[in-house]
Amino acid sequence: MSGKSQFIIGIVVSSFVFSPVLRAQEPNDAKKDRRTLTVQGQAKVSAIPDIATLSVEVSRDGADMDPVLAQVRQQMNKVLEAVKAQGIAEKDVRTEFFQVHPKYEQDKRGNPRPVGYTVANQVSVKVRDLKKTGKVLTAVLNAGATRVDGPEFEIDNPQLLERQALAAATQEAKAQAEAVAVAAGVQLGDILTITPQNVNWPMPRRPLMMRAMAMPAASDAAEPLSAGEQTLTGYVTLTYSIH
Repeated sequence: MSGKSQFIIGIVVSSFVFSPVLRAQEPNDAKKDRRTLTVQGQAKVSAIPDIATLSVEVSRDGADMDPVLAQVRQQMNKVLEAVKAQGIAEKDVRTEFFQVHPKYEQDKRGNPRPVGYTVANQVSVKVRDLKKTGKVLTAVLNAGATRVDGPEFEIDNPQLLERQALAAATQEAKAQAEAVAVAAGVQLGDILTITPQNVNWPMPRRPLMMRAMAMPAASDAAEPLSAGEQTLTGYVTLTYSIH
């Protein structure tokens, strides 16, 4: 995939998602009886993700804090060098957390006693060329990462797809209103209200987790990974006056 984000997009609209409701409102001092027609349109937009995010961690245990800190620092520098060697820009690498906490064990009486420290440093790595995702994963494992979560495949500009879903849902709602009005023998008037709802994104998949300590040294071969496709759904409700 080139430097510019590319989408492969498909739009699917529903037919009569909810039964349109014909209702009459009670008169008030300012208005005569007004009949209304309310419809809801639904549209689905699909796109292939164009970025992948990996969470890469280096952690160490030890009796003394300073040596453990030095080990983690040295190992994470190697991991970051490996990431840079894969062409990942500095802006796409971000520290997620850095933790230092003591370790305890119970003595014969069941009382906790300090036995050392655990130090962990985790960074997120955003891969914009999806064909490199497997190579980046392998590279960080070879460089000494003790844990890798991901990849999480995402759309870099989700707002664009959300607007497309809402626009398509609006057109579907208008088509529904026209069809119902013809079938009911009424004429559509002005649109009284337009109510867009939150766009529904699919639930993220549980990320792959790899621990270096639980597997032999990774080879130089890239791990086979596939981004698949993501589909989001937009909803828009329209209320027309009818006569």
